[in-house]
Amino acid sequence: MSVGLIFKSVWRNPGNRGQRFDRLARAAAWQIRKRFVAAPHVIALPNGVRFNAWPDCVTSSALMYSDWPEFWELHFIRRRLQPGEVIIDVGANVGHISLLLADVVGAENIFAFEPTPVSFRRLTANWLLNHWSTSQLYNCAVGKSAGTAIVGDPARPETKNAVGITSEDTVEVPLVSLDSFRERWRGRRVGLLVVDVEGYEPEVFAGAEKLLGLDRPRLVMFESLDGSLATNIAALFDRVRFTVFQLSEHGEPDFEHLSAQNLFAVPNETVGSR
Repeated sequence: MSVGLIFKSVWRNPGNRGQRFDRLARAAAWQIRKRFVAAPHVIALPNGVRFNAWPDCVTSSALMYSDWPEFWELHFIRRRLQPGEVIIDVGANVGHISLLLADVVGAENIFAFEPTPVSFRRLTANWLLNHWSTSQLYNCAVGKSAGTAIVGDPARPETKNAVGITSEDTVEVPLVSLDSFRERWRGRRVGLLVVDVEGYEPEVFAGAEKLLGLDRPRLVMFESLDGSLATNIAALFDRVRFTVFQLSEHGEPDFEHLSAQNLFAVPNETVGSR
């Protein structure tokens, strides 16, 4: 990342207000350290959870530049989650979203799915660093039905890796549907479903109609790379009676626009009580 992009990342994050110069100094120190030290640097996240910051990891850099990389999204979610609710994190990468919410719901209520081997190893290492059980971390892809999938097998975690990617280094991994996992959180309220799978979202949702229709997650956050809501995802949410929205520039629900990279959905019956 160029100096200009690092500066913008630090300066524009609302969470850095009042400490921007300190954050710029921290970012500069991180850039120097990562060039000379290959080992991870253990940092404390703002909620007290520990994280292995690796020098070759984009997410690690984001967490060095600001406490809350997705500031508005994370604070919107934190205000709505309740203790004991389940988080389902699909495309968890190294786990930073779940880690930044674990203090609210409890690590024992997090189910995380990550197919890329190196990212899954580091996801697991972050759980072990916090002395949490890794029994609900799954090294598999999530889609419409059971089978296998091809994903990239890079040497370092990448935020753009996706199912079906074409590259020289790939690996075959199990493919599962979220509906096939519903028994694992039976009896617990699903508070949040996160889906960040670089364009594979329609397949994930197609395999989660029972989860959405019967378990009724209180909140869904998913990535939209095209600057609009895909028609097949819109149709599915309509079938399962969910309303899609984005957050305004001040972190409030905006039901008029759907152009943000991160979109949200909630059950129709909860819209009036938001």
